[in-house]
Amino acid sequence: MQLKNTNQRFGLITRANHWLNAVIILSVIALGIYMVDLPREPATFELYDLHKSLGVLLLALIIWRLLWLKLSPNPSLLPSKPWEHTLAHSVRGLLYLAMIIAPLSGWMMSNAAGYDVSFFNLFTLPTIVAESEAIGDIVKPIHVITGKILLPILILLHIAGALKHHFVYKDATLKRMLGRD
Repeated sequence: MQLKNTNQRFGLITRANHWLNAVIILSVIALGIYMVDLPREPATFELYDLHKSLGVLLLALIIWRLLWLKLSPNPSLLPSKPWEHTLAHSVRGLLYLAMIIAPLSGWMMSNAAGYDVSFFNLFTLPTIVAESEAIGDIVKPIHVITGKILLPILILLHIAGALKHHFVYKDATLKRMLGRD
């Protein structure tokens, strides 16, 4: 069981991070969509706290993932058309960017509304913007568009690419991320 990536395979750390990110990001999106229209009551605020905590975890994991990528570069892409390589790199890059923008804008949105961001009630993150309706008016649409539109579209493109490789090209792209190559 290799921890680091090789030129041909994803290591255990990369695979674990990938799938953990996938579960968390889908949970955060679903929770965000579910809770937004709920009445303002204590149970709803608990969901907001969970949403924020998962967002903080996602931000920490994506930072770790980018650092790990420098220490253990991904394997080479399997052969496909040049435009598909470009699309795959673009989608992956935009996914990384969106996974940073969504939690950061959510953190700013909470601070701008006068709320702290706690990490599972273990500690409170520092305030990164002052309480301000004007700042909230800027970051809220960024958070909503990134979380409800951009991330789901990018995730669907990422999944579609993996499935095309698996079912059309019948190569090991998906198997490598499942650790079955």
